Amino acid sequence: MADDRSASMLEVKAIDAPHGHYDVAILGGGLAGLTIALQLKRERPETRVLVTDKRTEPAPEAAFKVGESSVEIGAYYYREMVGMRDHLERYQQRKLGLRFFMPAGDNSDITKRVEFCTPGHLDAFTHQIDRGRFENELFRRARKAGADAFRGWRVQDVSLGADNHTILMSHEGEECIATARWVVDASGRANILRRKLGVGEGVDTGHHCNAAWIRLAGGLDFEDWTDDEEWLGRIPEKGLRIHSTSHLIQPGYWLWLIQLESGPISIGVCADPRFHPWEEISSFDAWMEWMRRNEPQLHAALDGRRADVLDFLRVQDYSYGSTRFFSPDRWTLVGEAGAFLDALYSPGSDFIAFSNTFSCELIERELDGEDVTELCDFYNDFYLALFNTTAHLYRDNFQLFGNPQVMVAKFVFDSSTYFSGIGNAWCHERMRKPEDIDRLYTVLGPAIDMLPRMQELFRDWHALENTPFEGVSVLPKALAPYIQAQADMAHPAEGEEVFENSRKNVEYLKALAVWIFHRAARNLPDPPDESRPINPLAISLHPERWEADGLFSDDGISLVQALEMLPGIEEMDLQKRGAVAAAV
Repeated sequence: MADDRSASMLEVKAIDAPHGHYDVAILGGGLAGLTIALQLKRERPETRVLVTDKRTEPAPEAAFKVGESSVEIGAYYYREMVGMRDHLERYQQRKLGLRFFMPAGDNSDITKRVEFCTPGHLDAFTHQIDRGRFENELFRRARKAGADAFRGWRVQDVSLGADNHTILMSHEGEECIATARWVVDASGRANILRRKLGVGEGVDTGHHCNAAWIRLAGGLDFEDWTDDEEWLGRIPEKGLRIHSTSHLIQPGYWLWLIQLESGPISIGVCADPRFHPWEEISSFDAWMEWMRRNEPQLHAALDGRRADVLDFLRVQDYSYGSTRFFSPDRWTLVGEAGAFLDALYSPGSDFIAFSNTFSCELIERELDGEDVTELCDFYNDFYLALFNTTAHLYRDNFQLFGNPQVMVAKFVFDSSTYFSGIGNAWCHERMRKPEDIDRLYTVLGPAIDMLPRMQELFRDWHALENTPFEGVSVLPKALAPYIQAQADMAHPAEGEEVFENSRKNVEYLKALAVWIFHRAARNLPDPPDESRPINPLAISLHPERWEADGLFSDDGISLVQALEMLPGIEEMDLQKRGAVAAAV
C-alpha cells in the first residue's frame, strides 16, 4: 500500500506540471496574463493555452498589488471582453469617477481644497478592484475555460525558435520544459523578454518618478475629517466621495486613496524626486514623516492605526518603455512586461486591454494560417503612438499640481480627449481591426495634434499665473459636451455613428482648447483679440510664434463661437465660481 501511495503521489506531481506543446505560452499569472488567457479561450476556444506563474499560492486579498483603479476602457475590457461582469458587480466596487483635491495652505483642512471630479454617468461605470480577489477568480475561470494554468512554476529561460519556442521552468528544484508556437510575456516588472531581447535598451520615457504605498485594514473615509455641513452637502449624500478614486495633489506629487470592497483602503504616493527625494518615501517611517509634513490630515488619521497597515511597498523610477511589443517572430509583451508610464488617470488596465487584444488578433490570425508580419508592425506602431501620446500627460507636469485653475482646465481637457477619442472607439469595439484604427486616426488627427501642445500651454500658463484658489468643488453638472462625451461611450452606437460621435467631440475639444487659451492669455501683457478666429492646433502663450504658427485663421474659432459650443463652461472658471484667493 505504501508503494502504491508513493507512485500515486509521483504521478500527481508529474501531471501537475507544465508539459507538452501549446499554441500560446503566457509567462505570468497576474492581471495581464490571466485576462489574455480568458480572452483567447473566449474568442478561439480550441487554442491550447499555458499560463505559468511563479506565485505558489492564491493571492491574498488587498495586500498584494497596486493597480486597483480602472477607468472606462479597462473596465469595459474586463466586464465585456473578458467576461467578468458578474464578478465585478458582485465582489468589487463600482467607483464614482476620478476625484482630485488641490492643495490649500498647509493641507490641514480638506474643505478648503479645490475639489474636482470627472463625470459619473451611470452607464459608463468603472470599478475599484481588489487585485488579489480578482486574480484568484481569473485563475479559476481560466482553468475552467480549458487553459493549463499553473502556480509555483518560475520561468528560467525562453528560447525562441523558427517554428516553436521552448520555455524552461522550475519548481522546488525540479525543472520542466514546454514548447509553444507563441509566447506572451505577461511577467510584469520581471520583464523576461524585454530584458532578454534588449527591446528596452535606450528607451527613456522622460518621466522619472518614484512611488510608495500601503494597504490599511478597515478602510478610511476622509469625509470623517470634517463636520462642515456645506462641504458635505456638495454631493447627494455623505459617504459617496470615498467611492471615487481620490487623489490629494500638491506640487511634485499626487497621492491616491482607493477604497476596496473587501474592506482595506490602498494609499500611495507618486512623487517627482526633484521636489520630494526618494529617501523621503523609501521606508515606512520616512513615508509617514513625509505624510506628516505634506498631508497632515491623512497623517493624523493613519498615525494611530499603524497596526492596521497590511504592507508597505515601493518602486523607484517606475516609468519605462520598449521599442517592440508585437513581433513577427511570434512573441508579444503585454501589460507592464513591456512598458509603464504613470498611474495618474489609472491607465494601466487600458494598456492591458490594448496589448492583450492586439496580441489576440495576431495570435488568432496566425494560428488560422495568416501571415501577420505586416500586422505586427501595424500594431506595434499604433501601440507606440498610444504610449508616446499618453506620456505627454505626465512628462514634466508634476509642478502643475499646486495650481488649482490650471489643473481644473487640464483635468477637463485630458479626460475629454480620452472620452471623445479612444474611449468612445474602444467601448464600441472599433479600435481593434486595422481598418477601424486607420479611420480613427483620420477622425482624431486634430485631437492627437492638440494634446502635446496643450500640455505646453498648461506649463506656460502655470508660469504666468498661480493663484492659490480655495473653497469650491467643481463637480461637472453644466458643461454639457463634456458630460455627453462620457455618456457617448456607454450609449449604443453602430457603424458610422461611432465615428460621427468622435468627429462631433473633436469639434468640442477644439472649442475647449480655444476657451482655455483665452483664459490663460489674460495674463499676457497684450492678450489676443477675443473676437478673432484662431486655429486650435496652433495655440500657445508665445506671441512671438503666433504668426509663424498660423494662430489666427479665418476658418478658426473665436472665443464667442467657442462659448456657444461650450454651454456650462463657466463652471470650470474658479474665479467666476466664487473661489477664494487665499493669502500667501
